[in-house]
Amino acid sequence: MTTAIVVLNTGERVICDLQEVRENDDENGKPICLLLIRPYILNLEKTTGEANSQEVQVRFSKWLPYSSDTQFRIGFNSVLAIGAADVGLVEAYSQTVQQAIALEEQAMKTIVSQEPSAQTSVVTADDQDTEV
Repeated sequence: MTTAIVVLNTGERVICDLQEVRENDDENGKPICLLLIRPYILNLEKTTGEANSQEVQVRFSKWLPYSSDTQFRIGFNSVLAIGAADVGLVEAYSQTVQQAIALEEQAMKTIVSQEPSAQTSVVTADDQDTEV
C-alpha cells in the first residue's frame, strides 16, 4: 500500500492509501480499477500573517463525507495523474487518519453502551390463556 496524491478528472486532489485491484485478487491478474483507502481532499490555504508571506497550509477534508465507507473503487478513466506524496504531507495525513480511526472507535463504544439490554421473562402455564 502506498500513500499517494491522486488528481481526479474533476480536478480534486486526493491523498490516500492507494492500491490496484486486480482480477481474481491475483497479483498477475488483469488490473480492474484503483482502490482509494481513506481518501481526503487536499486544499491549500494561505496562512494569515505577513502580506508578502508565501507560506500555505494544507487542509484535509473527507472525500465523500456523507459515506461511512473508508474504501472506494474508481475506474482508471477517472484519474488524471498519480504522484508520490511529500514526506511531511504523509505524516500529516497519517495523523489525520489516526484521529479519524480514534473518533470512529469512540463512536462505536458510545453506540454499544447506549444499546438497551434485552429484557427477558419466563412464561409459565399460568400466564397463558387456554381455551378448551
